[in-house]
Amino acid sequence: MIDVIIIGTGNVSFHFSKVISNRNGLRLIGIYGRGRNIPDYFNKNISYSNDLKKIKYADIYLICVSDDAIGIVSDQLNVSEKSIVVHSSGSINISYLSKHKKHGVLYPLQTFSYNREVNFSSIPIIIEANTNLVLDKIKEISNLISNEIIECDSQKRLSVHISAVFANNFSNHMNVIAEEILKINNIDSDILKPLIHETSKKIQFLKSKEAQTGPAIRNDQITIKKHLNLLKQTKYFDIYKTLTEEIIKSKNEL
Repeated sequence: MIDVIIIGTGNVSFHFSKVISNRNGLRLIGIYGRGRNIPDYFNKNISYSNDLKKIKYADIYLICVSDDAIGIVSDQLNVSEKSIVVHSSGSINISYLSKHKKHGVLYPLQTFSYNREVNFSSIPIIIEANTNLVLDKIKEISNLISNEIIECDSQKRLSVHISAVFANNFSNHMNVIAEEILKINNIDSDILKPLIHETSKKIQFLKSKEAQTGPAIRNDQITIKKHLNLLKQTKYFDIYKTLTEEIIKSKNEL
């Protein structure tokens, strides 16, 4: 049995707490956070503390805090040399944990919200460690959580994280803009849901370039000019223009 302590109480921590609690071979023995009490959406039966100085022994400490807090938490953490300390960030270098004899990274490539279930078994887990022995242990833990484990150094993981920002964060913000345009025109944003669903479904079978449709990929200048004219006095004009130019350029590079 591998004893795990999670540090942090955000969305990533919440989903890790659920999957670790439900996997044979793993035992969640505690969660540490800044607040006096654990957030309501966590399992109240889990041991909770807000005092890192009194942290108990565990085989692995999983740091799930904001990127700018990882180094601070690591410096405050005093654990046995037998224990492994890992963080779950896509962008933070493994060196932030160098204080600890055994350290690494266990980064789940997924978007998390506390009120949305995820299937951890299908989530790619990107791992890294400071020694091969530590890597083997992190791999063992990861295999109990997911069916897809990928080894990457910090630089490659950062590239993956940038790609994820484009694919997830930026694309979702495009949906935010789309909803705002509809709201201005008193149109229910639900009208877009079948389109968004089909777009995400299509790239399961096609490369993203192959799935691209719309006026930009056709270089339909008449429609593009109509859209730009409509957006001229809005903050979306430059975004539309830049993305359109990028799609046209991308097509010409095929």
